[in-house]
Amino acid sequence: MRALLSQRAKQQWTDEVYKEYMKNKFLEFYYNDDEYRNKTLQRLNEEQKRYWNNEKNREKQSQQVKEFFMNHNEAKLHLSQLAKQEWQNQELLTWRSNKTKEQWTPDFRAKRKEAYNKTYYNHTIRVLRELYEEKAIINAEEYDALRRQKNDKNLLKFDTFAERFFDGDKESVFEAVSNYNHKIIDIIPLSGKIDVYDIEVPHTHNFALANGVFVHNSAKQARDKEFQAILPLRGKILNVEKARMDKILKSEEILHLITAIGTGIAEEFNIENARYHRIILMTDADVDGEHIRTLLLTFFFRYMRPLIERGYLYIAQPPLYKITKGKAVEYAYSDRERLQKIKQLGETGLSIQRYKGLGEMNPQQLWETTMDPEHRTMAQVTIQNAVEADELFTILMGEAVEPRKVFIETHARDVVNLDI
Repeated sequence: MRALLSQRAKQQWTDEVYKEYMKNKFLEFYYNDDEYRNKTLQRLNEEQKRYWNNEKNREKQSQQVKEFFMNHNEAKLHLSQLAKQEWQNQELLTWRSNKTKEQWTPDFRAKRKEAYNKTYYNHTIRVLRELYEEKAIINAEEYDALRRQKNDKNLLKFDTFAERFFDGDKESVFEAVSNYNHKIIDIIPLSGKIDVYDIEVPHTHNFALANGVFVHNSAKQARDKEFQAILPLRGKILNVEKARMDKILKSEEILHLITAIGTGIAEEFNIENARYHRIILMTDADVDGEHIRTLLLTFFFRYMRPLIERGYLYIAQPPLYKITKGKAVEYAYSDRERLQKIKQLGETGLSIQRYKGLGEMNPQQLWETTMDPEHRTMAQVTIQNAVEADELFTILMGEAVEPRKVFIETHARDVVNLDI
């Protein structure tokens, strides 16, 4: 019976009238069933992404296209002539112009500028490093001459490079170039397990490798080992507001936090076992840093709230700006303070560097501005109204989207600092 039905089906599909009928019926069903159509489109989209994310598939397709046009020059000429004809169509030109205007949104422009700047930075610093390795100094005039010789449009003039990425501070350029290194010098096997943040390479700009990402090691170098302990967290921790306890306890970063503090969590929490009475959150002054800090505050509020109630939890306040004039160096911790410093020093010959991350500061700068008890500024985390705080964490970090949307819409006009 199976063979008979198979043979009958094959015969039916040789009939063009039948094929056209079935195609139209399927399209009728497809366009009238939103659920089926959306699921199909989603599945096809996922399959395409999976296929094109495979480098071998991309290389295979690229090679096939190259071979086809190498063997069919007439096809290349045909497409070229067709394209020229199409771009003489005024209606098409108008449509393309309008589409381009739609695509060039502020967000697109910002991302495009960021991509270009990344390319300019990488190309320029690589050539500067080559000069540095050859002559042990960085000569701006020699670099500009080499840039003209290479005729590489991705190489910026030295002064443009310094102004765009280092606020005109040439000393910072020299430091960045001298510390830039993209070559493997040596591979040293370790006899036993070791915390990667404890690996230091003499005579180099110290970095530590964590989960495939280079993480700056300034904080660990800067600390006073007599009384300061550093627990590096590698990226964003789990959002405990959305997670069950079993998942929370499987998070490696959260387990490290619990172990380091020593109090246990939830029902087993005992504040008398706290190893530290000052727990300081140090995160970058950008969107990612703010997010990491919010996730940490959510964890402490939900599972170690007595630490906050006892006043043990603090937030480090690293400077936002480094202001240099000659040999004088000042740090500003807010935009208002930056304006005050500029007024005091005078605008002539002033260099201003905006810190987006703690890693932009070397260990000495990080100690002087953020970690030295004699000079650092910290904000103590307090809970004025536990009920309101509980409700706010639920709104901002919980599963429900609608309350968060309402909150953002309600307070949008109150935002002072917005990082877009």
